[in-house]
Amino acid sequence: MIRDLRKSDAPRVLELLKAGFPEEERLSGTTPEGFHRIVRRVFRWDVQLVLRLLRSFGRPVFRFLVVEEDGRVVATTLLSFPERAGYVSTVTVDAAYRRRGFARALLERAQEVARSAGRKYVVLDVLDQNLPARTLYERIGFRPLATGEFWFCDGAATGIPATSAGIRPFRSSDAKRLLEIAGRAVPPVVQEVLPVRASALEGSGFVDRIFESTTAAWVVDRGHGAEAYLGASVGPTAESAYCSEPIVGDGAGADAAAALVRTAAVWCAGHGFPRIITRARTTNERGRAALLAGGFRPALQSATLYRPVA
Repeated sequence: MIRDLRKSDAPRVLELLKAGFPEEERLSGTTPEGFHRIVRRVFRWDVQLVLRLLRSFGRPVFRFLVVEEDGRVVATTLLSFPERAGYVSTVTVDAAYRRRGFARALLERAQEVARSAGRKYVVLDVLDQNLPARTLYERIGFRPLATGEFWFCDGAATGIPATSAGIRPFRSSDAKRLLEIAGRAVPPVVQEVLPVRASALEGSGFVDRIFESTTAAWVVDRGHGAEAYLGASVGPTAESAYCSEPIVGDGAGADAAAALVRTAAVWCAGHGFPRIITRARTTNERGRAALLAGGFRPALQSATLYRPVA
């Protein structure tokens, strides 16, 4: 039986996530106390009311689906909703219950949910080394959209002082220019399925409140408007901070882009998170160069796959 997450499922779901994603766990380190606190927060009556209202207006935030078999949760997935796609963040099945079609069933349900929410695609990420999962995804119709890498930066690198280099906090008025820069660097098929939108740059106050996240974002502006962008987020559910994928324009300059990355790293370290992780597409050459110069190193290679919901 596939159903939505219940508050009582939290311990079992955390167990599945830690067992199912060991490589990612080594990078980010899910904290049990923070995970359970956020689950309790999600199930508060006022948060549930807002989530239901948003869903009724065609603006769903997320769905956490589980498979219940033999009276226990044996598989789970998290589905979020960017503008045109249902984004499957996790698919994991208890090792004792694999090869029984539960992963496929979750993905089929995710497609139904995405279609009901008015999305045209379902999207997911898979590590290159996870060949069984990728084989399954491609067998049921997923095809490559983009390739990328997870990157990380540890405390030694975050101690590098940030230079001014025209760096200032992001403003909403920067979004239009930054979207133009990002659009030029994104292949057309990616822009069709996962277009960069202003909401991704500005963040969501409601989602931040649910997950108790603290966020910040900066741009490179040397007097001619925003030329590069990077956002950062910290919260109680992980031992690491998270940075967005860098947006770097042609004229930003390598030193300024690297200083932008170091600014974010210093901010994260100042909030008690010396490790930062991010993900960058292979085609984002300037963003990857900025991460490398700013103290990040690649860790895991991955692919983004998609399929239409029709």
